[in-house]
Amino acid sequence: MTKDAVYEGEREVRTFVDLFHGSDVLLQKSSSEKKSCYYTTMGSLLLTAFTFEAFLNHLGDKTIKFWDEIENIGVLDKYNVFCKELGIKPDFSKRPHQTLKLLFRFRNSIAHGRSVILKVTKDVSSTDEPWDHEPKTDWEEYCTDDNAARAREDIEKIIIELNETAGLGPSPFMHGMTISSISTK
Repeated sequence: MTKDAVYEGEREVRTFVDLFHGSDVLLQKSSSEKKSCYYTTMGSLLLTAFTFEAFLNHLGDKTIKFWDEIENIGVLDKYNVFCKELGIKPDFSKRPHQTLKLLFRFRNSIAHGRSVILKVTKDVSSTDEPWDHEPKTDWEEYCTDDNAARAREDIEKIIIELNETAGLGPSPFMHGMTISSISTK
């Protein structure tokens, strides 16, 4: 094939948009199975957490002059900076802000995972399957389709609030724009 033309292009990649879409794809897959798919639910929760952090980085680059100086602080600390800068007063005792702490406790438990030994003793029926009573960590208990759906819903609300309050409009989940052309040599 002869290369007789030149392609020139520029594209804005909004990572948080792809992550949010990915969390939905995984949640839909998990929800469509008769028996919940633990790992797709886990993936959905993690991608939702990553969505929020990626959005904060996107917004910080656009709105905070000193963003480079604070980009490496924790996610909830970043969110607090935006709340102060934009005059938002979150109520962490109820949704949607309550979900932030739960979601990031889950995310941090996975990201900084450690091996543990869990022990449990409880009265059960002799006809029960032993694995129905297997002890679980807090993050394993959190890994449900209901929590994944709630996290997506609440993170979406918070992102829209931040985007609107920052003066960037009501629709942050649009893909970035591509400008390109092909011209002959």
